[in-house]
Amino acid sequence: MDQNGAPVSGFDPEEYARVEQAAQLVGKTPEVFVRDAALAAAADPFLKALGKARDRVAHLSEVFGTQDTSAAGDDTEAWPDPAPMSSRDLHQPHGHAA
Repeated sequence: MDQNGAPVSGFDPEEYARVEQAAQLVGKTPEVFVRDAALAAAADPFLKALGKARDRVAHLSEVFGTQDTSAAGDDTEAWPDPAPMSSRDLHQPHGHAA
C-alpha cells in the first residue's frame, strides 16, 4: 500500500480484480497471494534450470567464440552416410517391431 492506504499494484484494474478474486478463493489478501505466487515461481525447478541454461549458453558462446576453427582442418568433404538407403530398402521388412 502507498502512504494514503491505496493498494500499489502493477496490475491494471481488470487484472487486479482477477487477483482479488483468486486470493479470496484461497482465503488470502491479494498482496499475500501475489507474494506466495512469486515465491513459488522462484522456487520452480524448471525456472531454475532455465536460469542455469542462460548462464551456460553465455559461457559456451565465449568458449566457442575464441576457438581456432581452422585447426579442425579444411575438410570440405561431407560425412559419409552411415546407413545409405534406397526407396527399395523402405519397403523391405527389417525385423523391427512396428
